[in-house]
Amino acid sequence: MCDNPAHSFVAAIAEASRTTLPKEAKGQRKRAEDVRILVRSYVDRIPPDSVFSHRSALVVHALPIPYIDRSEVYAESVNPRYGVRLANMLVRRRSMDNGAHEIVNGIPVTTVLQTMLDIARDCPLAFSVAVLDSAVRESVLTSNEIRTYFESHPVRTGTRKILTALDNIDSRRESVAESICAVRFVEHSISGFEPQVDICDESGKHLARTDFADVRAKVIAEVDGAAKYHLDGGDPQQSFERERSREYTLRNEGWMVFRIRWSELFTADAFLRIKETVRRRVVVDERRQREV
Repeated sequence: MCDNPAHSFVAAIAEASRTTLPKEAKGQRKRAEDVRILVRSYVDRIPPDSVFSHRSALVVHALPIPYIDRSEVYAESVNPRYGVRLANMLVRRRSMDNGAHEIVNGIPVTTVLQTMLDIARDCPLAFSVAVLDSAVRESVLTSNEIRTYFESHPVRTGTRKILTALDNIDSRRESVAESICAVRFVEHSISGFEPQVDICDESGKHLARTDFADVRAKVIAEVDGAAKYHLDGGDPQQSFERERSREYTLRNEGWMVFRIRWSELFTADAFLRIKETVRRRVVVDERRQREV
């Protein structure tokens, strides 16, 4: 353990339970690592009176960053007097209450609650909801704490975005991908899907617990894709075969199963197919009900 105060931030990040060593050379994890490196590099040269905020605050608080576009690899801070875009840092001009920022491991940063408010105000809905869901799911905050803080800290702009993000918090979602998927359902006006639905056959035998299911239309959406076959430390091929067998069983019981890869969360195609499938199945169900 290093006793040098100047190294306290790096030491805290290194010792955090969520911290992992860089392993990726590309993609989302690499960009997240790049942001972490940028934040560390600005620790001793952040602009005067500025505090780390937004995604950079997530880094300081050891909270996950849902995703990062290629054009968004930079550190972020807020300053009460000016806003400026530097080569590798975005400084937003924001007034700040004394209770809206703190010192964490010697680093000036917005509090977790203020960070949630800033992200809900300034980031896309899918990103915001993924951050809020993660905070509630990991018991960092409760949804009531977040809502109470937002209500006690009104903003001049972005209120509608904040309220929309609040209304979409659901800690039942078990991953960033599921949070983003839920937002896509909202954006494409797809209703009826509930998270973590247990599916049973007519005799009551449990068949599966799904990421999302529309029980009336008997449509299932699984959003983690092939990556989750590597997460349990087992043989990915065996995990895939178990998943495929499970899917066959569900299909034999009349369920339509959609598998949504990470990249498909950022395009409309999969969700338009799901929406049309739900529409057709509901029409068929209504016709059957009339015939009965």
